[in-house]
Amino acid sequence: MRGLRWLLAGLAVLLVVLVAGVWLLPSMLDWNRYRATIADLASERIGLPVRIDGPISLALLPHPVLTAGRVSLRGDGGTVTAAELRLQVALGPLLGGRIDARDLVLRGLDVTLPWAPVAGPGLLAKAAPDWLSHVSARVEGGRLSIGGFVLSDIDATLATSEATGSYMLAGTARTGAAKAGAAKAEAGRDWHFAARMSQPGGDGAVGLELAVDGLGRLVGLGGSLTGQIAADGTLTGRVTARGPDLSQVLPAPAVPFQFQGRVNVADGLAVADQLSGELGGAATSGAVALRLEPKPRLDVAISASRLDLDAWAPALLHAASAAGGPGGAAGMPIGIDLSAEAATLGGGTLRRLRGAFDIEQGMVLVREARAVLPGDATFRLVGRLLPGEAAGGIRLDGTASIWAPTLRTTLAWGGAPAGDDGLPPGSLRSARLSGHVLADANGVTLERVNGVLDGGPVKGELGLQFGKQPRLRADLSVDQLDLGPWLPAAAPSPAALLDRLGRVAPWVARLGSGLVLEVKLQAVRGLLHGVALAPLSFDLAVEPGRLALHEARFGLAGMAGSLSGTLLEGGRLADGRLELHAAHASGLAGLLPGLLPDFTADLRGPLAPLLAGLMQAPIWLGPVDLEVQAAGTAAALGVTLTGKMGDLRIDAQPILNLSGPAWRWRGPVTLRHPGAPRLAVALGMRAAPAWLGDGSLSLVAQVTAGGGAVGVQDFTLTAGGLHATGGLELRLDTPGGPSLGGQVSADQLPLPVLAGADPLPVGALAGWQASVRLEAARVLAGSAVVLRNAKGTVALSEGTLRLEGVSAQLAGGALALRASLDGTAASPLLAVQ
Repeated sequence: MRGLRWLLAGLAVLLVVLVAGVWLLPSMLDWNRYRATIADLASERIGLPVRIDGPISLALLPHPVLTAGRVSLRGDGGTVTAAELRLQVALGPLLGGRIDARDLVLRGLDVTLPWAPVAGPGLLAKAAPDWLSHVSARVEGGRLSIGGFVLSDIDATLATSEATGSYMLAGTARTGAAKAGAAKAEAGRDWHFAARMSQPGGDGAVGLELAVDGLGRLVGLGGSLTGQIAADGTLTGRVTARGPDLSQVLPAPAVPFQFQGRVNVADGLAVADQLSGELGGAATSGAVALRLEPKPRLDVAISASRLDLDAWAPALLHAASAAGGPGGAAGMPIGIDLSAEAATLGGGTLRRLRGAFDIEQGMVLVREARAVLPGDATFRLVGRLLPGEAAGGIRLDGTASIWAPTLRTTLAWGGAPAGDDGLPPGSLRSARLSGHVLADANGVTLERVNGVLDGGPVKGELGLQFGKQPRLRADLSVDQLDLGPWLPAAAPSPAALLDRLGRVAPWVARLGSGLVLEVKLQAVRGLLHGVALAPLSFDLAVEPGRLALHEARFGLAGMAGSLSGTLLEGGRLADGRLELHAAHASGLAGLLPGLLPDFTADLRGPLAPLLAGLMQAPIWLGPVDLEVQAAGTAAALGVTLTGKMGDLRIDAQPILNLSGPAWRWRGPVTLRHPGAPRLAVALGMRAAPAWLGDGSLSLVAQVTAGGGAVGVQDFTLTAGGLHATGGLELRLDTPGGPSLGGQVSADQLPLPVLAGADPLPVGALAGWQASVRLEAARVLAGSAVVLRNAKGTVALSEGTLRLEGVSAQLAGGALALRASLDGTAASPLLAVQ
């Protein structure tokens, strides 16, 4: 028994020593000496050249595991490297120079393959290695590059079916590059995949089945591929794709989709065509092409029965500004071709829509975007969407054109009112325009605008600036502009202008809350109710509660004019200014009836002969300068008027009331001329110097006008030898014609001298009524005083002029006089008592 115990103890010690040796001896041996031998053995078994550059070690417990670092394989143009290879082997065969693999783990696997990786005898013509049929090969943290397509973070298991010899691969992987500082959820797209590839048949072709499903935020996304790979590496088969959110895989809106169709892979190009399915609930067809050589690119063509552009536009704009997403600086270039029979945008329906975009390096190239807008307007855009200056911003640089045969309908879709609400009936009916478009987060500019608007050529620039107070500006030039439809039919008084602006205001308000509208317009020729304004230009700004006419310049009847002013909320005018200048005033003569329509309509009959002569007077041949300044409301508009016709100067500071049915004038007026006789001659009174005498002209008066009457109150008149004061009123609303009344008191009253063969203008007496009280301290005939303290009344009615109750001192005696001149008789009849 004692011997038996010693034997057992010895065996135990031997067993411990053996186990310790088995545990410690492999780590103490230098396995690197067998690097080439092990590599040759691996190459023979795998069928591809194997190179081991890292350390090699063998552990026998708990089971034999051969570990090699920095392993690489090369064949058929591809490379395979692994940071570490762990292979569970059988100890006996290994000691005999053979590798009997049981379990294979590749950590940090990096596979780089050309397109197409399955071509060539290295993979398809060879049967699966015998050892792979009973080995579970695992990949940890792998990476696969096929052309320019990359899969990362691969964790998968590869095995071979013992019954069929088919390769079976299943696991997870990630597509997309991680952004610097991005959270893990945003670093890429995680997928689960399962693939099965059969052994080559008699013709060298193999069958392939692939299913892909999204993980995490991609749950619900997936697809499948079934097909056959020929011996030359080409693939044909069927493909399906589905998902609840297209924006997860393409720069598109978050809409559900499903497609199925045919797939072909050859010569570096994978094409899925004859695709049919649904996109956002609308029937859709299309095609997808993926090219990996020489440069990766994805092209998608989608044709739908209906699209929601309100959702697609932001998605494409976001793709241009994204730095690392699809189409960003780190993403694969993407081409998108969208077409639809109908599309919704801004509440309207677009027809025959097509958009072709290339998304690459943070830029969207708009190869073509065209559509038929509401109103049968054809729109086309080409250009580029580029990263903007602001973070996440974009800018558009391109060319746009539009042909709108019914512009009103198109404007109504864009936010302007339809019909004639605030717009003249004959304006903005059609347009054919094109120009260079620049747009970013700050606004949109349309440069080099050229085209036709309402049948006339137009060119210039348009711009819209965004912000808290949007600003729309237009700088245009046209050949002809008709202002008549935009302004009242009569002379545009401030009251009528306010009414017109009130009608246009709703149209302007619809363009945007708080919008500022700036318009600069130049016209070779302008028209205003048949009156030519050539040339015409104006600079206008419309702001909330404010309309500012910075400057309007026009040519009118040989005169050069300018107009400016600001119309404030409530109809208050500020800084109003009108200037007219001409080398001669003949053009102004023809405008006077239109400038004073309420009075001249009543005076044309009674004063027709005198007005006809006055319009031909020499005074209109001299230069004219007129300046009018105005401020206030329509009910109380303060005006400062300064004018010059030759040497005649007029100054007036009236207060105008333009709010009622008839406008009213109240304020002082001053007339001055250095030579009264010369002024009389310029007015057509050739005989005036003979009796008026030398001296200047000065008239200072308070003038009131309106309500059918003109009053000259408290006037002081000096004209040559005439010195008078008084007040006169002309009423236009009396039965029987205009009526003149008042009184005149003169220090000196020169009597007109009748000379020449011209008949008396008795025709001018018809249609008038008058009763004017006259008083004169001295009545002159030439330079001689013929009457003193003369008093009387001048009356006119029914074409007969009468002197009534005239009394005066004559040559030391008293004179009483009554006289009448009947202009209605066949020959004028003069009666004196």
